[in-house]
Amino acid sequence: MHPNRHRPVRARQEGAILVVTLVLLLILTMIGVTVSRMQTVEERMSRNEQNRDLAMQASEAALRNAEAAVLDAIYTNFAQNANGLFTLIPANGSIVDQLYAGTAPAGAVLTYAGPALANVPLAQQPQFVIESLPPVAMPGDNLGQVGAANNPVPPVKIYRVTARAVGGDGTATVTLQSIYR
Repeated sequence: MHPNRHRPVRARQEGAILVVTLVLLLILTMIGVTVSRMQTVEERMSRNEQNRDLAMQASEAALRNAEAAVLDAIYTNFAQNANGLFTLIPANGSIVDQLYAGTAPAGAVLTYAGPALANVPLAQQPQFVIESLPPVAMPGDNLGQVGAANNPVPPVKIYRVTARAVGGDGTATVTLQSIYR
């Protein structure tokens, strides 16, 4: 009698092992799916960071190139208010707002095509505008006397350079601006 009594209990125990194994397998599967999703998200984050870095570097290159061109007097014709060279008239506003929004007219901006970006995979070449701002006085100079006929202190010419670049896949945009004299 002793062997017959344990047989029904043993049959019930063998099914419990199967259920526990299936639950553990389900948990391991869920962990694996979560890890693979995290990997995909990390890859996207890395790609977006690289794309933003490309846009930042391209915008920086265009900004520095424009500053050097102003220093070398390559860009001097601000009176026409076209081709990326503008004289700021505060009542009319600035072309920079259109550049920020990416809606600047084609002839209103300069396109950077310098050697530093020849092999960089960008969605489009960086664009920039240079605005001639009203002249200012140097620190310590009397603002009312600067540029006056009886005062030899000339006003200081100020330029605002704004560069905008788009990254490699077109999803990241960086706009940089500097005030240059």
